[in-house]
Amino acid sequence: MRADARVIKVWCLALLVVSFPGCATSLKREGRCLASLTPEFLHATEELASLEAAWRRSLLKSEDSFPASKPRHLAELDGPGISARPFLSDSDPLKSGSTNRHKEARHAALEAYARLFEARLRHQPTLDWYGRVYDRLQTRLEEEQILSDVQLVLFTGPGLLFYPIIRWNIHSVMWDGSDPDADSDSITLYCTDRLAKVAAVPEPISVETE
Repeated sequence: MRADARVIKVWCLALLVVSFPGCATSLKREGRCLASLTPEFLHATEELASLEAAWRRSLLKSEDSFPASKPRHLAELDGPGISARPFLSDSDPLKSGSTNRHKEARHAALEAYARLFEARLRHQPTLDWYGRVYDRLQTRLEEEQILSDVQLVLFTGPGLLFYPIIRWNIHSVMWDGSDPDADSDSITLYCTDRLAKVAAVPEPISVETE
């Protein structure tokens, strides 16, 4: 998914979290967690896109610098007085220079890939957690919307008595029998720890100039 489209969806989710009536604490916590992850996610995707583009450019440069050699079937077709395409012989100093340039370009391509690989390893946790928190928040919003629609339907009738059962069934289906609010839930633990660290960071002091 493109980073720009993902950011738009993030802010739409954040607005829903803020404006949702009766919004659960867990929903707000995961909304703030996702918002805190967004700048790091954008930085990671932009850096990876830049490094991958640089690596692909170095590959093209490496291919363009590959020294030309004359195919055997063209050599057999050449006759006296026929000017063929100027291929370089192995002993030609021009081909030696071309070979060196190809080695340098190939080395540069390997270095570019090494930088890309290192960045992927470094940013992978951020990308993984961003995706998991995003999916969690989206599922919670879908669940809340379904339950709100059910409440509107049952509000004026005796069917409201069955709402707890319906809510439990919807919750079980949405979360496949697991409990996203459990204290041992990995996303809950991650977001709680992350938000605690964010809150502990002091805000920068603004200096007012007269």
